[in-house]
Amino acid sequence: MLLCVDLDGVVYRGSEPVPGVGPLLTERVAGGDRVIYVTNNSFLRRVEYRSRIEACGAPLSTHGIITAASAVAQHFVDAGYRHILVYGAEGLAAELRDAGLDACRTAEFDGPESLAAWGVDAVTVGLDRESDWHDLAVATDAVRAGAPLIVPNRDANYPDPGRLVPGTGAAVAALEAATGVRATAIGKPAPDLLLQAAALDGSDIRDAIMIGDSPATDIAAANAAGCRSILLMTGVGAGVGAVQIDDLPAAQRPTWVARDAAEMAGILAAVTASGVARG
Repeated sequence: MLLCVDLDGVVYRGSEPVPGVGPLLTERVAGGDRVIYVTNNSFLRRVEYRSRIEACGAPLSTHGIITAASAVAQHFVDAGYRHILVYGAEGLAAELRDAGLDACRTAEFDGPESLAAWGVDAVTVGLDRESDWHDLAVATDAVRAGAPLIVPNRDANYPDPGRLVPGTGAAVAALEAATGVRATAIGKPAPDLLLQAAALDGSDIRDAIMIGDSPATDIAAANAAGCRSILLMTGVGAGVGAVQIDDLPAAQRPTWVARDAAEMAGILAAVTASGVARG
């Protein structure tokens, strides 16, 4: 069985492993399951995830990781865009460069004149805890000049140990407010990352299970893709604790809910014991 697993809030929160999840995934892989991580994260390159995942005792397969940042990079390549302005961290710019794109961050420009001299083809946004007014202003200049705004995700929050901090979506919202332009988001809740995972695995997405912490992104993506899901209440989903799942919009309702790794282990064991590929 293919397990599509979110990272932030599921495998770890900040630098801290979510208790029990890494060992559980390792156990499931030993029993024959496959794990592909699907994350909306937009400030790390894919190669930078290995140590974080392994430090949590979690497995990393050949297919490994699909990120919204890598999906955005592929979108730009397919569209024939070359010069990409990055309102975000260096990790996002590096991921774009790995795809053969000429990616420059907003801090490298003074304003409209320098942008015009370079020739911006598109603008993207990633989580960056050090961005400032200048970065927003430069990105605004580029979008107002007509560059399409294509972003990895609209995640409003990002789970750090002990609290939720503003995510990529907060920066996207600021840029949309400044320009009046609606961004195109490539990552979850769109189904693309999950469909790509199933294609890499060579399996039917309907036989997969998405494990995530956010009803609005992870679970919505699972429903859009047509697969089952487990809402793990260890990250963004912890804020849903006082809310009845039935009160969520239909598109955000999970197949199962697990408070922790132990409850998730029970759900996965029951699915395996049922011998039914699909629920």
